[in-house]
Amino acid sequence: MTWFEVNFAALLNTYLERQITFEQKATLERLGSGNKLLYVLHGYGQLAKFFIRQFKPAETMDYTIVAPEGLHRFYLEGTKGRVGASWMTKENREQDIQNYLSYLNAIHLQLSAEKDWDKIVVLGFSQGVATAFRWLAESDIKPSKFLICSGLVPPDVDLNIKKGIFDPIKMTYFSGVHDPYRTEASVKEFYDAVTSSKLDMELVNFEGVHEINVDGVMERL
Repeated sequence: MTWFEVNFAALLNTYLERQITFEQKATLERLGSGNKLLYVLHGYGQLAKFFIRQFKPAETMDYTIVAPEGLHRFYLEGTKGRVGASWMTKENREQDIQNYLSYLNAIHLQLSAEKDWDKIVVLGFSQGVATAFRWLAESDIKPSKFLICSGLVPPDVDLNIKKGIFDPIKMTYFSGVHDPYRTEASVKEFYDAVTSSKLDMELVNFEGVHEINVDGVMERL
């Protein structure tokens, strides 16, 4: 072997990527003290403390509202100013998914120890939709309703395989007709995923953009 080949091999051995496990504290927001539990999972670039405010009307419907927050925070523009959070990126994708599933499961375990909730509802918005789909598919949480707001089924969740999990859940899909992310291809992708699995899902189109249809959500809690 040449000098370069020997030293390049040594360099590869030195810079192997490794993983470690450690304890971490994370944030969640909570609103209300009702006997029904509503989880709301935000979209890309949002923070739980602002996202949760949209659901304040649910307090009057005997709900406790809980907003977990994505574990990745970043500046929305440059290196200062407003901060947002995300659930994952394409980098170390599988690791990020497992991390946020562990986080969400820890939250639900703690809340389940508080009381026997009269009802559990999960809502996801945008990136939070994919997060919620994965959580329901890979955990023991059993909500009675799943409110899907302006997002898609992630490619790693096969609704045909997971049909037994999603069948008992009453699901509603909300889509703003002026949503810039709504394309003919995305609508067809979502429709095909649902119809092929023969899941019963209400489809709600509303006059809006990429946003929560708060009135529609409150009507279906």
